[in-house]
Amino acid sequence: MHRRRFCWLTAGLVLAAAGCGAADEPGPVAGRLAIIAPAERGQDADRVARALAAAVTGDGLALAAEVGNHPGGAGAAALAALAAAGPPGLPFARGGGLLVAGMPLVAGAEISGATPVLASTTPLARLVGEWAVLAVSADSRLRSFEDVADALRRDPAELVVGGRAAGGPDHVLYGMIGKCLGVDARLLDYAGYAATPQAVEALYGGRVAAVLGPVRSLAAEIAARRLRPLAVSSRERVDGVDAPALMELDVRLEYSDWRGLMGPAEMGAEDREAAVALCERIDASPRWRGLCARQGWSRLYLSGDDFRQWLSTEIERTRGVLYELGLLNPSNTNCRAGCAIRP
Repeated sequence: MHRRRFCWLTAGLVLAAAGCGAADEPGPVAGRLAIIAPAERGQDADRVARALAAAVTGDGLALAAEVGNHPGGAGAAALAALAAAGPPGLPFARGGGLLVAGMPLVAGAEISGATPVLASTTPLARLVGEWAVLAVSADSRLRSFEDVADALRRDPAELVVGGRAAGGPDHVLYGMIGKCLGVDARLLDYAGYAATPQAVEALYGGRVAAVLGPVRSLAAEIAARRLRPLAVSSRERVDGVDAPALMELDVRLEYSDWRGLMGPAEMGAEDREAAVALCERIDASPRWRGLCARQGWSRLYLSGDDFRQWLSTEIERTRGVLYELGLLNPSNTNCRAGCAIRP
């Protein structure tokens, strides 16, 4: 009989109710918006940014919205663009910048030793997220999640798991799973690829034993029965994926590759209030909800101080796992109490 695994790494993914009345407010909330994506065109953050631009202009929530792509520098280019998005003193109601942030931006700042995201932005709202799925090829000897867990307990390096880039959401999730299983995350063998399709190709080629990736990216292979899903990272089961949630497996872990909006660091109370009001009207918008459904994004709305508090906890959780994976140095200035010093 397997021992129960109570590893509380959920970081409070509580879904806050959106302000329903905000959707009925007439007129735009903002003037000309610069929506900044810390990614190349076509990547995840860019897709969110362009969906946001379509929603705010289509619903008349802003007079105009332009997406700017600023990849590179572990998010430094995007943060610089955010700081320069609006002339000093221009109120948000007339125009300003919004940064599409997520776990990659948080991890990039931690790994590079740059200023932490909370210190360089104003958190506004968490909007959406994507749940992950752990899957193997249809003919794999790993028939269940317990098979994976048993293999990792025997030898953490026995299985090579593939996913997106090292230090990204899939890698961090794998580290969290290992920690919940009582495995030394330093010994886990992870192979990072440019995108999920490359990880799947490696799986079919026998170079990795399993893949971790967004449900959206693996859904077609799962539906065609070329992949067998073993677990999903959501609190409850995901429609269309015949696999238990990690929570059902007594791995007390919930994890989403989230996306949210941040404002400039020096954002006044009035501008912050207007920006959060815009976020509330976006979340309540049928147009936005339709875009989310088509993209496979789960709405995980949380705003204002609640989002700031959640983000602070999420950064600490991410920082600790990055350290355990060997991606942060003990002397890293961002690695405060969230990283235990190894013996």
